[in-house]
Amino acid sequence: MPDPLLYVPLLLCLAGSLAALLLRPFTVSERLSLPAAGWLLAIAPLAAFITLLLRVPLLDEAKALTLSLPWLPSLDLSAGLYLDHFSALFGLLITGIGTLVVVYAGYYFRSDGSAWRFLCYLLLFMAAMLGLVLAGDVITLFVFWEGTSLTSYLLIGYKYKDEAARRGAFKALFITGGGGIALLGGLLFVAFVAGGADFQTILKSGDVLRASPLYPVMLGLVAFGAFTKSAQFPAHIWLPDAMSAPTPASAFLHSATMVKAGIYLMARLNPALGGTEAWFWLLGAFGAATMLVGAYLGLKQNDLKALLAYSTVSQLGVLMLLVGQDTDVAFKALVIGVLAHALYKGALFLVTGIVDHETGTRDLRRLGGLRSAMQISFAIAAVAGLSMAGLPPLFGFLAKETLLAAITHPSIMSAPVWIFPTATVIAGALILAQALMLVYDTFLGAPRDPRLHAHEAPWGMWLAPAIPTAASLVISLLPEPTFMESFLAGAAGNVFGGKVKVSLALFTGLNLPLLLSVIAVTLGGVIFWQRARVRGWQQYVGESLSFNQVYRLTLWLLDWGAFWVTRTQSGFLRRYLWVMLLSLGGLLLLFGRLALPAAQAFQLELGELPILRAFTLILATGMAAVSIFIRRDLFAILALGASGLGIAVLMVLEPTPDVALVQVVVDILTTVILVLALTRLPRAMRLRATESNFKQTGPGLLRDAALATGAALLMTLIVFNALSTRPRESVVTPFYESSAKPLTGANDMVGAIVVDFRGFDTLIEITVFSMAGLAMYTLLRFACKKHRDTENIRELEKVRIKPTLKPRDLPDYILDIHGLRTSPFLQMLAYFLLPLTLMVAATHMMYGHDQPGDGFTAGVIISLGVGFWYVIFGYHETKRRLPWLKSTPLIACGLLLAVTGATAPALMGGSFFAPVNFGALLGLPLPKGFSLSTSFLFEVAICLAVLGSASLMLDTLGHPGEVEPGEQRTDHTGRLAGEATEERLAAQSTKSKIAN
Repeated sequence: MPDPLLYVPLLLCLAGSLAALLLRPFTVSERLSLPAAGWLLAIAPLAAFITLLLRVPLLDEAKALTLSLPWLPSLDLSAGLYLDHFSALFGLLITGIGTLVVVYAGYYFRSDGSAWRFLCYLLLFMAAMLGLVLAGDVITLFVFWEGTSLTSYLLIGYKYKDEAARRGAFKALFITGGGGIALLGGLLFVAFVAGGADFQTILKSGDVLRASPLYPVMLGLVAFGAFTKSAQFPAHIWLPDAMSAPTPASAFLHSATMVKAGIYLMARLNPALGGTEAWFWLLGAFGAATMLVGAYLGLKQNDLKALLAYSTVSQLGVLMLLVGQDTDVAFKALVIGVLAHALYKGALFLVTGIVDHETGTRDLRRLGGLRSAMQISFAIAAVAGLSMAGLPPLFGFLAKETLLAAITHPSIMSAPVWIFPTATVIAGALILAQALMLVYDTFLGAPRDPRLHAHEAPWGMWLAPAIPTAASLVISLLPEPTFMESFLAGAAGNVFGGKVKVSLALFTGLNLPLLLSVIAVTLGGVIFWQRARVRGWQQYVGESLSFNQVYRLTLWLLDWGAFWVTRTQSGFLRRYLWVMLLSLGGLLLLFGRLALPAAQAFQLELGELPILRAFTLILATGMAAVSIFIRRDLFAILALGASGLGIAVLMVLEPTPDVALVQVVVDILTTVILVLALTRLPRAMRLRATESNFKQTGPGLLRDAALATGAALLMTLIVFNALSTRPRESVVTPFYESSAKPLTGANDMVGAIVVDFRGFDTLIEITVFSMAGLAMYTLLRFACKKHRDTENIRELEKVRIKPTLKPRDLPDYILDIHGLRTSPFLQMLAYFLLPLTLMVAATHMMYGHDQPGDGFTAGVIISLGVGFWYVIFGYHETKRRLPWLKSTPLIACGLLLAVTGATAPALMGGSFFAPVNFGALLGLPLPKGFSLSTSFLFEVAICLAVLGSASLMLDTLGHPGEVEPGEQRTDHTGRLAGEATEERLAAQSTKSKIAN
């Protein structure tokens, strides 16, 4: 059944992430406490939880709620959402536990001024995970799948100054990202064989998929991606290292959400790929191995979070084992196990965070006797720990009983499968011992470290784990929780592919599962009683094979390969050009099949336009030659700029005014950037480069000339063949000519192509342009910062020994601060020029659909006006007078506006990047030729992104030594460099006056 509001929970989580950014100034200035911020931000996931909960009754009437937005109609691809009982189960866990974690994080980070960043990451991850479980097709699922990897990387590495956090974040991203690449291939195979990418088509194509010869490939790739995400053996090694994340992240990512993404995917695809021997043994073997490895390694841990991490690994193995079974009892155990694990493990992680927060340690060897000081936390930990141990009357006991019933089902109890019940009993015993260790060794017994002083956490912190703990107790004790039973039955039936009956009765009689449960509890109690000896034996035996060593070996092999690959990177551009040009020539000779131009009689056309074309062509060629042979760098740059302007004139004569306009502004901006870059290159380095160009050996010059001539002839041959052999009648041009006005409302065909027909290409282009500005800032700022103090000392010494000062003698950073000594006329010109550029840019954006001009040229024009201000007033004065000139916020606003403007039509019932005229819809009286439309918003977005990136380039090259906020630049005397220099300048001026 279609549901047009299915995207609302996603938008609410994204809005919460944006709200965390907006609350930053208030939390940093302490006008809003972090606990209060946590409560405010928790409204977003709570609203998403309520929205999903209200849709559950609709699922009883329809099998699923769907929402489809056209994406690539020509390929029958759409971005869809899909909600059934199973995805609703995960969605409610994500938003429900997410609400509690956001509140908890506000108290946990009470004294952390950067906690807004964590909350932003957390809510962004929540949106990605919610999108994953609500995805209606495999493409949408993969996009959100990778989104969870990236946002979890940010959460795990939140404490980026901690090496362990950085290492754990990279490890998680490396393993899960590698699995994501395999997953993409597997999902594409599934979509290809099924004949559609949406789940409704895939889930109905099980027979076709299982009968396909590509089935083993599909299953292997999809399972590999799911195994890495859900920490299945041997990919389990990333999850314990991810415990370097703050406890709220661990509680959310590694108990209720991200680590269950692989479980969700395999269960979702069970009706399509399941039911085969390969499916049974692949998931069963890896699930059982993961279950045992996690339980065994968890028992030897001393860190509370590490213990919980390995027990989570074990439980993930249990869930994967259940997905591999083709029985209704197994999927009943699956949904109960997912819910039970999320409730008790989320609570235990949060209690561990409380212990760490209040005592300063998570080491079991130092803890003990905290019950008297932390009675509420002890009660929560006791109930949640007993649920983890699988003891009645808690929900964890029911999860364990249904698990044992599933693996002892008569349909799978063949002789070799007895290994599954045996492994489950052993793992259950080890997990019970760990749960008792966690509760007893932390809260009971004698204090092991008398230096520890504990007290109870604020009520907002213990409330978060108390709610899931209470829910775990209530669900198991309610007499007839019919709603919960029917909801879980629906969830199990969705992934089993048939009807499943779910009963939440704790006692079902004396049977084999109960007997195995008694054995597991007894054995676990013995292990706990003898835990010192057992753990000592574990430490003595050690690990026969550490897959962490395999991981480190893999990284070493990558580094080794990179080392030898980079040996071919000599650092000489000339050699790179040789390789590229020779390779291009070889490829064309082998595969291009270019015909040599035949002798033809060319008729010389006389007239004003041909003569003007010939003149501009000669000008462009001559200036290009001058840029090669002239020795002065500045003149070479100007010659290159003149050559580019000559090409622009040729474009005007064609006529292609839109392209010519872009060429003009880009050429001027390139010239400015090159001149600024020239000022930052040491003169000695430039002289060495010039000498190496003009003082080559004879063979070297002959080699370069031959290579350049050959490349020129090859390019001439390519162009001649393209012009003489291609069809003269364009197929695309008539379509654009006939469709630009009726489909987009544009009189200018180029503007319609850039903004409407190929808007996604333009979005990628401005993103790349923005990244170029950020990359220039990152690379040059730190390179200049490294040598900044040395250069400052040298310049100060120059100032000290000179009796008089002239503007050209001043250090660069003094000119950066104060600007050049310019006349009032130039200052008035600057005051006039910037508003003029703003008006011209506004005209380009407003009327870009009717005449030449667009947002790109508008952004470059404003950037040139700002660059003139830098020259006249200096860096700091320009920043003071133009407070709106914030480079990175401009880039962010531009990209966000572009994506928002492109998405709005899809939400209004259209498609992504579809043109919508808001002015016409609202009946606004607008000037002729201007329309308030998505195209205009996109032009504004392009202008903002280009302006931000270009100003970032100008900032970096014009003032690369600028310090970060809060950082002070000092000279060799320890004073601020600018202040010290100004004092010296004043002293020198006084001495000069006295001397005169």
